[in-house]
Amino acid sequence: MSHSIAITTCQTYPNLPENLQPLVRLLQANGLQVKVDCWQNQPQADVILPLCAWDYAQQPERFREWLQQAVEFGQKFANSVWLMDWNMHKSYLLDLQQMGVDVIPSQLLLADPTQIQTACQSYHQNGQVVVIKPAIGQSGNAVIKWQADQPIPDFSLYSGQQIVLQPYIAEVAEYGETSLIFFAGEFSHAVRRQPPKGEWRANSAYGVAILPVVPPQNIIRQARDVLMRLPEIPSYARVDGTIIGDRFLLNELELIEPALYLHTDPQASARFAQVLMQKITEI
Repeated sequence: MSHSIAITTCQTYPNLPENLQPLVRLLQANGLQVKVDCWQNQPQADVILPLCAWDYAQQPERFREWLQQAVEFGQKFANSVWLMDWNMHKSYLLDLQQMGVDVIPSQLLLADPTQIQTACQSYHQNGQVVVIKPAIGQSGNAVIKWQADQPIPDFSLYSGQQIVLQPYIAEVAEYGETSLIFFAGEFSHAVRRQPPKGEWRANSAYGVAILPVVPPQNIIRQARDVLMRLPEIPSYARVDGTIIGDRFLLNELELIEPALYLHTDPQASARFAQVLMQKITEI
């Protein structure tokens, strides 16, 4: 019997990016039926890969409902629904912090202007700049950098949400962010996302350069250690951090819809296809 896999896109960005086409061809060559559809259409397949669900942060509850309904219908995801649900909300950074992972120090707050200003004061009094992000967000949207001599930001854009407060890490603007990609817990490849001059956000929306890199083994070990602390090993993961000397400082852990930069390594698509084929055999 032929098995199927659905690579889900989204209504905002319905087309599959070109750099995933080699993966599609490899899966098809291995006898899989590959479907491409928006997650909002609730595609049916043996395994679902929500790799391009790039608008879920706009409808987080609807996305959660879809994940749960798909499981109730007996469908499997490449990464478990539990892991993805946990990864949707940036409170996961605080969980990892408690597990001993070297994370940018993070506070979770209600989006109350008075509470945010009070929390920021302790940073400003020490001469630090703060970064404020929505607890559920993607691609650097609604991320603010605030220093003491600047006007108070408009916090109304976070109305009804929670936010994450972090100190600004200047090394991100200088050295960029290193993204290490793992398949089934094994290191595959890495890129450095270098912001242009004058920019501090290492997100694709802000003109970053994507540069293939080979991180030192001690950096790979530190990034892999993040995954080893999870209750289960994800089929795919992108571990984003800033390298400061021999230290890998975790910025984000992406387990839902990360850009995997498969085009930057000639064997990356084959490695990922092999992991997905193994997932199919476990059904």
